[in-house]
Amino acid sequence: MRTKDYYVILGVARTESPSGIREAFRDLVKRSHPDRVGPQGTRLFQEVVEAYQVLSDPERRRLYDQWLRPAQGGGEAHSVPIIVGHQRQTEPLVSKPLSVLHSVQTLHPSGAALVDRLLRNFTGLGIPKSEQREGLEVEILLTPEEAMRGGIVPLGIPIFSPCAVCGGSGREWLLPCMYCREQGMVEEEKIVRIHIPPRVRDGTIVERPISGLGIHNFSLRLAIRIDA
Repeated sequence: MRTKDYYVILGVARTESPSGIREAFRDLVKRSHPDRVGPQGTRLFQEVVEAYQVLSDPERRRLYDQWLRPAQGGGEAHSVPIIVGHQRQTEPLVSKPLSVLHSVQTLHPSGAALVDRLLRNFTGLGIPKSEQREGLEVEILLTPEEAMRGGIVPLGIPIFSPCAVCGGSGREWLLPCMYCREQGMVEEEKIVRIHIPPRVRDGTIVERPISGLGIHNFSLRLAIRIDA
């Protein structure tokens, strides 16, 4: 089942006020109206209107929020990206992919706790019975110009697989496996492409499930910060 995230479509946080939702809607209508961007903007314009009709109505918004949480928690939902106007808005906002472990600030969790939780997805070992999916929260810093035009942020997510040298044992015959440093698992990164909507605001949260990478106890949450 494909879930439309109306908050992502409007480029607002889930806690945005009614006045903030109204302002975001007006801005997007001006930018995405087919009279301005041509027939190719019709689908986006319709999604913007649809999102506003739901989020501007308190009761419909309450029911939508109740429905959205379990839908995204099930691992089948995908955030709907916003791409307005010309092709340049789909270009990467950074010159090379960022890394969750090495080049962005991980807000929660961090350090060894993050690596251990990621590793459990691939080993199946030490998984607490009470463990549930939580947000892997990272912070992306944009310039005002980048926030205005929007685009793609390629982000490296660490995944693990059994060591091809020792077969996952951590040892080569009687000796420690030097390739995996006796861990039995090796780390690599898979790149996910995160669509950042144009005119994104400081504090906006962009969410994306990453169960397709074999990671089931995390969903990716990008906190957008604008360097003023």
